[in-house]
Amino acid sequence: MKHSQTLGDTLAWPARYLPGKTALVYGHGAQRRAWTFAELDAEVNRHAHGLLSLGIGKGDVVAAFLYNTPAFVFSLLAAARIGAVFNPVNYRLAAQELAFILADGGAKALLFEAEGANVAEKAATLAPATTHWIYADEDAAPAFATSRLSALAAGRPATAPGIAVDEDDDCILMYTSGTTGRPKGVLHTHRSKLAHNALMHQAMRLSREDVGLSVAPLNHTAELHTSFLPRLQVGATQVLQRRFDAAEALHLIESERVTHFFAAPTMVGMLLNHPDLPARDLASLRLVEYGGASMAPHLVREWDRLVGAQLIQVYGTTEMGPCMSVLYPHEQLSHPGSAGTPALNHDLVVARLRDDGAPTDPADACAPGEAGEILVRGPCMMRGYLNRPEANARALAHGWYHTGDVGVLDGDGYLWIRDRIDHMINSGAENVYPREVEDALIEHGDVLEVAVRGEADAVWGQVVSAYVVPRDGAAVDAATLDRFLVHGDRLAAYKRPRRYHFVAALPKTTSGKIQKHLLQAAAQAA
Repeated sequence: MKHSQTLGDTLAWPARYLPGKTALVYGHGAQRRAWTFAELDAEVNRHAHGLLSLGIGKGDVVAAFLYNTPAFVFSLLAAARIGAVFNPVNYRLAAQELAFILADGGAKALLFEAEGANVAEKAATLAPATTHWIYADEDAAPAFATSRLSALAAGRPATAPGIAVDEDDDCILMYTSGTTGRPKGVLHTHRSKLAHNALMHQAMRLSREDVGLSVAPLNHTAELHTSFLPRLQVGATQVLQRRFDAAEALHLIESERVTHFFAAPTMVGMLLNHPDLPARDLASLRLVEYGGASMAPHLVREWDRLVGAQLIQVYGTTEMGPCMSVLYPHEQLSHPGSAGTPALNHDLVVARLRDDGAPTDPADACAPGEAGEILVRGPCMMRGYLNRPEANARALAHGWYHTGDVGVLDGDGYLWIRDRIDHMINSGAENVYPREVEDALIEHGDVLEVAVRGEADAVWGQVVSAYVVPRDGAAVDAATLDRFLVHGDRLAAYKRPRRYHFVAALPKTTSGKIQKHLLQAAAQAA
């Protein structure tokens, strides 16, 4: 008889062997609530029975328009236990964007809370096929809600529902962040998620002694799949921060004795620059994981100087679960800016870019130091994009996932990300990768954040354009930065920005990724 382990089983081990240990913490001070593993297991089962009572079952999509809350956790694991497919949705989306995802994914239910109720109500008129609108807060539910989550779970059995779920069944539908266009639904199986847990256990040496803090959104693959779920499986305590706030995060690290969290490099920068940092006791921290982009070398050095907890980088995409390569703690200062080496049980190759538009071929590998497209394969690969056969044929050509990222493998096998293929700037027949310009500019002491993109130019085809967020009170200008780059021998003259835009903030996704397609609008607003 085949034995299948599923995402719904990840809570079973700590609930059985660590029943009285704190599993989940939400809020602080007088609002702090905590659940043991036994209590969390029972709560998940009650929610599973609640979903079943609505006729939601195997293969049905349950979408969640929620912040980092206990309701998110209960619903995620409840869906897994009945074989439903959980679809976490970015809580910052507008109504039409939410409705698109509900319709495209065929969601049978949407869980929402007070803060997103106005958006959900508008989406309800645009996505009529979604029949269950489940309110996840305790106050009066809006009129369009069809049920309340707590009422659905109340009085239900605390025992597992006993639904047969196979490891090859789909469990997660997660949409790409849409930084370059319409998001696509990425399907993962229980098998791929558990394989991903295993490689994160190996990379980060997670154990039941860890206390993890979720500061990044659980609706994003990095927080959910590289951090929350792997920690859950080994019996670590999970602390939820509803949404990222640097001051509150520093307080929670100190008060809950947090040992591990994931953050985008932009979040790390906010923590380092927060005035509360020197006064907080962060001695409990042992490992901070970052991803979404490589860490600028000066940030690595500042973190090491001011905090001292180890850093580990994961490079990946939603399609791969997400982790594809790892830069380990002992490599942070020796290989700053690198994306590391392939993750456990994964193969990675850099293949030559083609001029004919066909997918790159893994057999046509680049020489060390030569730039090409990053291809990867391994047990955590997606089953495919939902309802996107042409996109699947291209993204999964030759049995490898084609990332769309340009990178270089050096002679020692370390991966260096140059940029997205569609972000590469061709200026006067020279190729410029925005990332290397950004890494050079961020070294200037008056630059807080920077993003670089190509902009159309009648003479050069494209020119390098930099969007700069100055530090508070800094009077930095284009001439100063130009001298810093060129006369400081930091960058070849042809790579330097020809245009500078000084803005108050860069547009970002909830996971901290800079939305380069929105940069021009940000500059116009400024």
